[in-house]
Amino acid sequence: MIAMVFPNRMTHLKRTISAFVFAVVFISAGSVDLCHVAAMQVQPQERMFRAWDKNGDGILRRSEVPEGPRRIFDQVDKDHDGKVTLAEHLAATYSAKSPRPPADSGDLKRHVIRQTWSQEPDGFDREFFVHAPTNASKKWPVTFLFHGNGGSARPTLGQWPRLLQGHLVVSPQGYQRSWNILDEKSRAPDVEYFKSMVAEIKQKYLNADLSNISLIGFSNGAGYVFRLMIELDEAVPIRNAVPLISSMVEQQYHQKDFWNRSDDSKAIYDMKAVPVGTRDILTIHGTADRVVPYKGGMRGRTARHLSAQDTAYAWAVQQGFKGKQLRDSEGTALSKEIVRYNYPQAKVTHLKVVNGGHGFGPVSRQVNDIVKEFIQANVR
Repeated sequence: MIAMVFPNRMTHLKRTISAFVFAVVFISAGSVDLCHVAAMQVQPQERMFRAWDKNGDGILRRSEVPEGPRRIFDQVDKDHDGKVTLAEHLAATYSAKSPRPPADSGDLKRHVIRQTWSQEPDGFDREFFVHAPTNASKKWPVTFLFHGNGGSARPTLGQWPRLLQGHLVVSPQGYQRSWNILDEKSRAPDVEYFKSMVAEIKQKYLNADLSNISLIGFSNGAGYVFRLMIELDEAVPIRNAVPLISSMVEQQYHQKDFWNRSDDSKAIYDMKAVPVGTRDILTIHGTADRVVPYKGGMRGRTARHLSAQDTAYAWAVQQGFKGKQLRDSEGTALSKEIVRYNYPQAKVTHLKVVNGGHGFGPVSRQVNDIVKEFIQANVR
């Protein structure tokens, strides 16, 4: 990862450039989504991208970028095709100086899991943060938060310990700031990592109720949620799953079957898989998402996504639904911006955020409340 600091002589451009570089620009390879589950809204980087994208085609060309940030156009344009996508723009404007979550009355601790795999043959300490409630007289439901590609574990906690009071909230760190789904930097054994975290929590947090586990994942983190739902066995029961701003990639689900990989170090899904158990599932996605398209399609060079509604229906069928897929016109409007598609017999709900980007903008607070209420309603 290359860090570049703008020189002092460009101070007069600071206001314009700050949205593009936040004083430090991080150039990294691949398609990166950098929003956190802790702040589900359109980021300043995305708003600036839209402002520069005058013709609304989802691509920035050199002539559209202001003079100051235009000087690093070629560095941001990772595939050197003369165009900057939203994913490339987000990768370039991410600042590693993420805010820490606000102080609260709970107990926040850092833990590590030691793993060895092809990228780390000598072993690597993978960290995760645990926020424990102060009430030790009750059992604590356990909620995991999975950041997006390029994200960080600790700031992802955000307001979730407050929103989910009484929960043990766990925020793990993805290797190379990513989760190993398809074309990310990580080739880490993430499912084994999750199992190891559960074992560690069982040993160190005696009040943790591991029969009440919820998963919340944002974008690349949602891909991780799908991996866990597909690949975990009955030994680790998942009660609630909330994949946010993502759909399954076609490698995970095609030919009406779920798929797994025989080798985590390769992006080849070569094994049919049958998910076990029944979870309460809530998927949420914005129709104007330019990173992970709501209606399905390509992200980057290798990832082809199902549509958000096809993803929800696949899980409904897996969990026993026998009817036809709901048409787009058959949703129920919860508000002007949010439409619900419900398969109650299968415990699967999809929410469409109308005109929501890779984040939820003005309705982010409403979405947070919906997620909170969904999880609280479905724990014992």
